[in-house]
Amino acid sequence: MGERTVASRVVGVCVLTGLVACAEKTPPPHSPQAATAPLTTPVPGGVPAGPPIEFMAAAAARPLLLATVSISSVDRLLANGTKLVGQAMPLPMDAAGLRDMMLSQAGLPPEVAANMDFASPSAAAFVALDGKGKSGAVMAVPARGPAEAQKIIDALGKKITTRGPATLVEGNTGGRGWLYRSGNVVVLSDEADALARGTMLTLEARKAGADDVTAVMYPEALARANGTDVKTAIDKFLKEMQQKQAVSTPGVGGGDAAANENSLQAVGEALALAGDASSIEASLVADPAKGLIIHARFNPRPGTKLESVAKEVKPFSVDPAVATTSTNGRFIVGGNSLGPFWRGVLATYRDRLAADKQKGAAVALTYYDAVLAAMAGQQSTSMSLHKEAPYLSGAFAFPLKDAASAGQVAKSLAALDSAAASALLRAQLGDTSSVEWTVKKETVGKLKAQHFRVKMKKKSAAAAAATSDLQKRLMGQTLDVYWAVADTRMLMTLGKDAKTRLTAIASGKAAPEPNKAVAEAQAAAAARDLFFYVDMTPVLGVVGSLTDEQRLVALAKSGGSPIPAIVTAGGDGAGKLWTMDLTVPVAAFTGIGSLIAAGMGSN
Repeated sequence: MGERTVASRVVGVCVLTGLVACAEKTPPPHSPQAATAPLTTPVPGGVPAGPPIEFMAAAAARPLLLATVSISSVDRLLANGTKLVGQAMPLPMDAAGLRDMMLSQAGLPPEVAANMDFASPSAAAFVALDGKGKSGAVMAVPARGPAEAQKIIDALGKKITTRGPATLVEGNTGGRGWLYRSGNVVVLSDEADALARGTMLTLEARKAGADDVTAVMYPEALARANGTDVKTAIDKFLKEMQQKQAVSTPGVGGGDAAANENSLQAVGEALALAGDASSIEASLVADPAKGLIIHARFNPRPGTKLESVAKEVKPFSVDPAVATTSTNGRFIVGGNSLGPFWRGVLATYRDRLAADKQKGAAVALTYYDAVLAAMAGQQSTSMSLHKEAPYLSGAFAFPLKDAASAGQVAKSLAALDSAAASALLRAQLGDTSSVEWTVKKETVGKLKAQHFRVKMKKKSAAAAAATSDLQKRLMGQTLDVYWAVADTRMLMTLGKDAKTRLTAIASGKAAPEPNKAVAEAQAAAAARDLFFYVDMTPVLGVVGSLTDEQRLVALAKSGGSPIPAIVTAGGDGAGKLWTMDLTVPVAAFTGIGSLIAAGMGSN
């Protein structure tokens, strides 16, 4: 269809909106129904005419709808986006200049930009064209008025033919697209059939609101359009992932299909939950005062596991001693409740242990049953990265129900040996023959702890060749893991200063949170089931200490400003909605600016 279709060129100006190019193959015929909106495109004279396109009503076309994307205002998105990015680096142009540059690069005639309304909503709808994976995109972009909309159509190229109110236009590069006008809105698609099926859905998707960009996906419709169902599609994806894992990481899982299946268990469970949604909505807000905010909303189908996950609300709790005993290099801190999803995953691991006949499995199962019976339903996490070996350190706390159940956990924990530890890991990851364990009992302060040392065995030459130098340096160390029960908490520490940190956490004495931003984010997320605060600066610092790249080396030496992100998640208590939010605050953009400045200073 030429170098670039007319539809794609028009939407080229909306790169940041998420509108994408249309399908390019001719779909099979269908039996459309009459449209519910007035068809207002004038039929040009002197142009060959074909049979009229009959537009399907939105209700009739809805089963064919795969996804929609809506932009409240391109002007607002670009204005707020440039303000945010401008806090990280100086920009050579303002929002209007960026918009004009995008228009120019899209190769659109000046008349198009002059007549478009960038302050009003735009949208795209993606519709199924058959049951074998073919789909088409339809886009709706607003003009300043009905006359201006017609001017956009006239400016886009030579009119080739008409089919009722729709016109096929050929641009100056040979690309073709179908156009139709509804009032002041230009609707366009590369496919006549997609235009017939998706026009009313696209017009319906145009919505103004507080979110800058909103995308909605329909899992069942997507699977049906590809001749399958959601469960089959997920199973196929996981099988492909297992095959790739066996090839890319031959030292893990030994290339065994069952082992690789075990390692992807949690991924499969999460995908299955997403498949339980009747629709999945993601929205983006660029707020110069708050940062970049992404909301994900999952709408459960009745009777599904996702509904039960959304219905059970149990606010997270972060053990303050875990959070504050080591904040040097801290890149993750947070906590989450153990709801139906994680209880299901843990039950699967338990079943694998019960079926395991290898050495250590029986001891591991006794420990696992004691933990499952004692769990109070929360866990706290803190992870840090350091610029010298051992690079990683971390701490985890699991509150237990009472002293009696804690005593059972402590007793079964004391019985764990290296074979039992391997069995526990095997239940989660599959084959762990590449991991070497040693264990001994130690007294840490007043605690009786198990001290595990974990080391990766030497890999084959083929596996070693597939491992990067960075991975070798990170994985070549022996990792210390301390595991103990303190009163009614099960504690685990690992890596740098693991023994000292276990003692500090067991004391229960917590210093005030030194990071005001972390404390404020935790307070704001108090009602959520999950909260994690992530700072990428320590990650970049470790990478800088392991590389010869001068800009990253400069970052490792300077320390750098925080580059934070906040993740929260939880249900609504009624089983109607489960949400996950990602916030990249303004501090992250200023931190990136410091990183860029450090890199420029090292040149």
